Amino acid sequence: MAFSTSPTYSNKSSPTERLGKNEKIGRRSEIHFYDDGDVELTAENITFRIHKNILALSSQAFSGMFMSAKPTDEDLIISSTTGKSIPRIELRDDAAPDIEKLLSFLYPNTFFEISWDDVASLLRLADKYIVETLTSACVAFLKRSYQEEPLQALKLSEVYRISTVYKESSKLVLDNFEQFFYEPKNLIGLSRNTINKLKVSRQQYVEGLNKLYCVTVDRRFPPLATEHLRSKFEECVKDICTFPFQVPSYSWMKLHQVDCSKHFECREELRRLKPFINERITTFFGDYEPLAWSRSQPSNTPPPNTPEARYPFIELRDD
Repeated sequence: MAFSTSPTYSNKSSPTERLGKNEKIGRRSEIHFYDDGDVELTAENITFRIHKNILALSSQAFSGMFMSAKPTDEDLIISSTTGKSIPRIELRDDAAPDIEKLLSFLYPNTFFEISWDDVASLLRLADKYIVETLTSACVAFLKRSYQEEPLQALKLSEVYRISTVYKESSKLVLDNFEQFFYEPKNLIGLSRNTINKLKVSRQQYVEGLNKLYCVTVDRRFPPLATEHLRSKFEECVKDICTFPFQVPSYSWMKLHQVDCSKHFECREELRRLKPFINERITTFFGDYEPLAWSRSQPSNTPPPNTPEARYPFIELRDD
């Protein structure tokens, strides 16, 4: 049974020859070579003898192959430990260390923790062999860790259509736009569509900064409050619009920290202040959102009454 992107049975020697060649096919895996295993996987020059039930329960691709395909005599090898014939499956285009990590994730007797070093290869294997539990584990890792490598998280979430991670990682990429876009090689792996959406969002932010110069304070406020509010906006403009521009999350927080409470004569006027500021910010910059999954960092806890940082974002959809 042969697929260009799926496992394939592979052995062309006679049963007698196979008994003699059994040890010559490749090195045994030091972790996943079980004497009672009933199927062998080969990747590069490494042989894994494992259990068909574990593979079938974990992978829809292997389960479908075991149910629909029967190995011929040429696809079988003779186990030197049990003397029984077992199938050997060649895994094309897969690195042996990646298969070892996949099996370590599947087998209960081994422990494997996903990291940035292997999440890309594991997502590829999970997609190729339809291992839903591994896909879920990789997505959970990205949700926990996307703040460490937001650009890498954005690339992986686009390839594997993980819309939640795509949106959250885009917030941090846009918040550090110059850092990520300074080197063209950083953009390798992103589609033209995603790059364009990032650039459009960034342009909207820069245009919003320019509009701050023309802000007018609503006359519904008392004269003293109006004058103070105008001066506060002027401070914001000076702070966030001086090149190089402040990051969007900082600008959003700076604008929301405008405090004119002592200049209002009654609570009703003060209640109108926040909607006024929100209206201007939304008009200038569009909708911003906080991070959906933030790791608590007690040492960096903001002072009381400090607004939660919000970020621009893009979403995973075909525009």
